[in-house]
Amino acid sequence: MESSQSHYSKKLAALGWLEHAFLPAGTPPPEACAFAHQRHSAVAVEAEQAFPPKSVDADAIISRGERAVAIYTADCLPVLIADNRHHQVAAVHAGLQGALAGVLFSAVEDLLSQGSRPEDLWVAIGPAISPCCYELGEDRLAVIQANPRLQQPVRWHRDRPLNPLAVRPQAAPQQQGIWFDLPHLGKQMLEQQGIPAAQIDLLDVCTYCMAEPRSSYRYNSHHGTGYTSRYAWIRRKS
Repeated sequence: MESSQSHYSKKLAALGWLEHAFLPAGTPPPEACAFAHQRHSAVAVEAEQAFPPKSVDADAIISRGERAVAIYTADCLPVLIADNRHHQVAAVHAGLQGALAGVLFSAVEDLLSQGSRPEDLWVAIGPAISPCCYELGEDRLAVIQANPRLQQPVRWHRDRPLNPLAVRPQAAPQQQGIWFDLPHLGKQMLEQQGIPAAQIDLLDVCTYCMAEPRSSYRYNSHHGTGYTSRYAWIRRKS
């Protein structure tokens, strides 16, 4: 059955000092929330620069106070980061283009510049397109793997992986390509910056075949059903 529920990270919730959610498609973020005009860039800004919403171009928003920060996605990775040392939080929009541009590095480096350490950071990667539905041309794989930010091979599949939890048909092959694991790329980049693997929560919900209707840009491009942004937000409790 398709779900229109919000998703939460057990790892972030266990910290106790923050609130967060990965909202279903079409649900607005909290009032007075800061978010930017996203450009698939590596730009990170502070919350007050991104309020009112979309007043600046950026793909990572950092809050050092109590203002909620958010990003919106429709297949890209929604990444929420909590600094358990200084109680800073970040919301990061990381599609393939933005991830390769370095947006996850920008966000983590910003937090570290304020005195945090990699072992202080806890991360949740929310619903996004998964390898069961994310086909890329094989020529793009060589370009991805050549990215100087990557220290290890990326994860991909020759044949489309079966998703036993799918609630609608998985993406059908459109080319003789490969099936790319975008959530694992995000996790790989975070681990590469020293964040312990045990502190990174992968929610493992594919926006194409598992999430609520109108969650996926790619599903819309294949079926013409339309799509609506999914917001992910995080804030320090008052």
